[in-house]
Amino acid sequence: MTGLFALAALLLVCACGYALDALHIVLAERYGATAASLWIAGGLAVTAVLALCIALYVKNRPRPPRPVAATAALAAAPLAAKVLTSRTGWRIVALAGIGVIGTILGRQIFAGTSEGEDTDEA
Repeated sequence: MTGLFALAALLLVCACGYALDALHIVLAERYGATAASLWIAGGLAVTAVLALCIALYVKNRPRPPRPVAATAALAAAPLAAKVLTSRTGWRIVALAGIGVIGTILGRQIFAGTSEGEDTDEA
């Protein structure tokens, strides 16, 4: 699958190269070779600056907070590896799993309705 994406990207780069060459020929016939080269270089420079601005915007925008479950899983991973190597560790893991599942189900059951949900008041 990755090979197909790489092939598609390579073909897209080649197509863009041919399109720029065709644009250069059209501009060279109308304005001269030097002006055509400058117009294409300017267009590529503007495109590069625009891509840089978009990349900086995406990099600096605030990220949504991680879910509590993901943070807890990352924090508990070393402890879980240590517990799983002992004999009594399986019992503790089973009890902890039951506790986590109970907490998740309890939060979903008692969360109530959100603002976007329709409620039947009939």
